[in-house]
Amino acid sequence: MGLKDALLLRVAKRWISGADLDSAIKDAARANKRGMRVVINYLGEEVTQPVVADAHLRQYLSLQDAISMNKVEGCASVKLTQFGLGSDASAAESRFESVAENAERLGQLLWVDMEGSKFTDATLQVYSRAVSKHPKVGVALQAYLKRSESDLNNLLDEGGRVRLVKGAYRESPEIALHGRESVRENYRKLMTLLFERGENFAIATHDSQMVDAAKKLADGKHTVFEFEMLKGIRNELKEELVSTGYRVVEYLPYGEEWYAYSQRRMSEHPSNLVLLIRSLF
Repeated sequence: MGLKDALLLRVAKRWISGADLDSAIKDAARANKRGMRVVINYLGEEVTQPVVADAHLRQYLSLQDAISMNKVEGCASVKLTQFGLGSDASAAESRFESVAENAERLGQLLWVDMEGSKFTDATLQVYSRAVSKHPKVGVALQAYLKRSESDLNNLLDEGGRVRLVKGAYRESPEIALHGRESVRENYRKLMTLLFERGENFAIATHDSQMVDAAKKLADGKHTVFEFEMLKGIRNELKEELVSTGYRVVEYLPYGEEWYAYSQRRMSEHPSNLVLLIRSLF
């Protein structure tokens, strides 16, 4: 790694654990000491070459084994296109089944990340077949998609475990809500449905309004749920939630594709560019 990449990686570690598995496990241990569980994701998506998809499978199996060996309180989260969903859905599902079986063997949860809308149907189909055999597998659902209320009801009917996110991919107005308040309104609606019908779900948001709304929905109930937030975002809020007794999970990405992920983080939060500039001098 050259000097420029080393400097960039130093800044990027605000949002990622590092380029390798060892860095993710170390970050996970630190998060556990701060009272948080973790969800760890190996970066990369939209794989078309079987040899790469097989390498991703091996990486996730190694990740799960490392979580177990190091007694980390947490689990893995996968993107199905990492296993080749876009080019060979059957092979991708077979690879995912191997990871789901390993999670069950180790007594771990396993999350499925949701990707762009062109993969929504295929992802939910794979998930529905998996959850019938592996009840500790969960899936993310994006509140900005207009279809998500129907999808959520179907998942709850199946006994699915849901992580509710707002959604970060660029989608057309025909299928996705646009505008902060519209997305918030739908997020609140779906979150209300989760508190009415769900259990063991995740409220994945950095939005204080949604966090406060979740607290109100949880008040007086015994619903098991958790807040989930990205590494490096809203750390003070995470600490506040932990200190008041809420379950908090930190999402830790790692891997060789850290640069592209970091570019997205900086574009989402332009003020973070200041950190990059300072690191270069």
